[in-house]
Amino acid sequence: MFSVISPFSVQPAATPAAHDMQWTVMEEQQPEMTLAADRSETFEQFRTLNGVSLEDGKHELFAELGQPVAIEEDPYMGCPEYHFRHVNVGICEDTDMIQFIHVDGSHDDLNLNGNSIPMQIDAIHQVLGEPYTVAEDGEVFLRGHYAIKVYMKPGSDQIEGVDFFDDTVF
Repeated sequence: MFSVISPFSVQPAATPAAHDMQWTVMEEQQPEMTLAADRSETFEQFRTLNGVSLEDGKHELFAELGQPVAIEEDPYMGCPEYHFRHVNVGICEDTDMIQFIHVDGSHDDLNLNGNSIPMQIDAIHQVLGEPYTVAEDGEVFLRGHYAIKVYMKPGSDQIEGVDFFDDTVF
């Protein structure tokens, strides 16, 4: 009798036969559909803006885009800003690392991670979602330690420019 009630009893439990078990039929679940217009998951991280990566150095940049059309001193960073036809890139000479990538608001669109986005704040919201923060001069979107800032003319939805940078730099 002791072996029947003992926690040390090693008697196997009987497994019911399949025909004795109750079965429940479940309706097949359809996966949730994401509309083509909602591409926010496409941008889980920021890699490139207009074909330029923050991971590139000066040599890779020039090999990819050729010689800049102009070079100006960036007043905030104190580093040269290289102007190309569709993008401006700030590179500090002491590190040879890209500090920021800028696209002027006069362009019809910007290219983020190889995807074209119209240069309109509604289109940017549609693909990036809500901004992390809204500042007096624009909106900031974060992905990891990279940030995109959309600069807007005060009091309007007119985009003046878009910057891509490592948020630890500033």
